[in-house]
Amino acid sequence: MKNINKNFILTLLSLLAFTNIQANPTGKELFIQKCTSCHSINMPKSQKDLHAPPAVGVMFHLNNHFDNNEDLIAHIESFTMNPTREKAICKSIRRFGIMPSQKGKLTKEELSLIAQWLANDVFITRSKYKRDKKAMFDN
Repeated sequence: MKNINKNFILTLLSLLAFTNIQANPTGKELFIQKCTSCHSINMPKSQKDLHAPPAVGVMFHLNNHFDNNEDLIAHIESFTMNPTREKAICKSIRRFGIMPSQKGKLTKEELSLIAQWLANDVFITRSKYKRDKKAMFDN
């Protein structure tokens, strides 16, 4: 009887832990769930199957364009819900066109978590970019 109770309690705790993870997803989890049907996170080995630019490529250009994360995050949030050619920073719109609006597909809270994850975890730092760019042109 003790084993049945222990197993039941362990199963219940596992279910509660899984439910909590699903109820409070991270920005990365949301990106994988909501964005990877078009955007990969990293550069793929072959670009022929791309439907949209990879997150690392987008973040490379956004980090080069914006001086701080607040403006970068605000741009991601604005562009994702109301994408226009005028707002586009990445040159990849020539290849992929303007992404469709995500209104009704993402909540503001979900988009905020995704944008914060992109800005803080999927990036090439501005200082690293500037160092690498300087090194490219110094040779």
